[in-house]
Amino acid sequence: MKSRNIIYSSIIAFTLLTSCNKWLDLQPKGKILLNSAEEYGMLFDNITSYDIADIAYISDENWVNAQTVSSVWGAPNLTTANFLFLTEYDRSLNASGNSGTNGTTMYQTLYQRIAKIANTIIYEKDNMSGTTTEKASVIAESKMLRAFAYFILINTYAKPYDKTTAASDGGVALKLDPYIETQPTLAKSTVAEVYQQIETDINEAIPDLNISAKTPYRFNKAAAYALKAKVHLFKKEYDECIAAALQSYQLNHKTYDLVNLVDPSSNKPNTPIYATGEENLFFATTASSYTYIGQELIDLYRSNLQANGQASNVKDIRLDLYKQPASTIKDYKSILSWVPNGKEYSANNVGLTTTEVLLMLAECYARKGQNEVVKEYLKPYLQSRYKNYDHTRFALPNSIENTVNFVIGERRKELVRGINRFLDLRRLNTESAYQKVVSRLFPADPVATPNVPQQNFVLPVKSPLYILPFPSKALENDPRLTSNSWE
Repeated sequence: MKSRNIIYSSIIAFTLLTSCNKWLDLQPKGKILLNSAEEYGMLFDNITSYDIADIAYISDENWVNAQTVSSVWGAPNLTTANFLFLTEYDRSLNASGNSGTNGTTMYQTLYQRIAKIANTIIYEKDNMSGTTTEKASVIAESKMLRAFAYFILINTYAKPYDKTTAASDGGVALKLDPYIETQPTLAKSTVAEVYQQIETDINEAIPDLNISAKTPYRFNKAAAYALKAKVHLFKKEYDECIAAALQSYQLNHKTYDLVNLVDPSSNKPNTPIYATGEENLFFATTASSYTYIGQELIDLYRSNLQANGQASNVKDIRLDLYKQPASTIKDYKSILSWVPNGKEYSANNVGLTTTEVLLMLAECYARKGQNEVVKEYLKPYLQSRYKNYDHTRFALPNSIENTVNFVIGERRKELVRGINRFLDLRRLNTESAYQKVVSRLFPADPVATPNVPQQNFVLPVKSPLYILPFPSKALENDPRLTSNSWE
């Protein structure tokens, strides 16, 4: 008889106990103690953080202190190899947590959540107690968690979706049962098959989801429609993206009033912004620290919409959440440091927000050349992010390409310090109009770190870094498995 996932429970918390074994490097011990749908649902509240160190800095977004790079110059670690776009670094062997006994790779973390939580709950539906509605909603939340995890996996370890090749492009393994020791029938399904599973889970879940989730770490209907919209956006199905995003928008389109919340004198909100904030549809953050931003992103924040008809006193209030670090930090004159801690501002940099929904609507309508509709959905977003903003003076570029690029720039500023810029660069690099060769002049101050020669580090459009290799442990545990590439 196959072993089941083992989940220990206590009155106030649930702890997942794991060690290394077979396909997922997990070894179950103990006894299932959960009974009710309510108890199973509490498992979602234990997985608020996503360690995305494996893709950290593979973008044009965050900066690494030059002193950190200098200390390992000549023998880079994962952080510095990603920051300097070093393709020769073995990311399969050196994935975060891959070589030690503690921690897990991004790949393992996501599959643990799929198998140990989502799939376990789905398989236990006939054994759990509770009303029909309670059981249906927790099953729906499980399917959404699984869809969310697979969305990250397929957009990290496989080629970006291309409808002409998705049916043959290698994807990731579809693990749809909770049995730890069983391997998937296929070592990896195609990109198309994984996307189909994601969409099936979302569509089956939506009717049974609550309008208001019990906690921000669970999916409600608005969050589900937001993920559905994002899936269609990444498949370049813009009409379908609009339809799903409008469903989410109708359920919740509140935004944080950062103009009045952020105190520029302290570089913090004047009242705490928690995960329970009304802007959060599904809250998920990252365990990785993204402290610094470099000059390119700083300049983007400082552009302040002057090219879009706004007066010179219009200011992007988000920049006030950063300040110049102490002079003991190398490159300090060329970087800014994020200030609030998690208790002062719970930044939802992996999950889903109302502002992302607004920006998805804006991007899709921009691609259709409907600038007046773009302005309509950008209005609440821009009013909440720019001090002294005057919507009557706001003007979009004349061309579709430039308008889309404007929205992409706003998306870059809004969805900072998480996974979104990496994912966006991948999908946009498939379009000649919106692709970008990322370059990084480092160190910004060559005098500060004389042992590191200043040079331009480049991330090409089809860099192999945009498709992570599977961790070496996963490859060893399933000899059928091979990493994906652009070829």
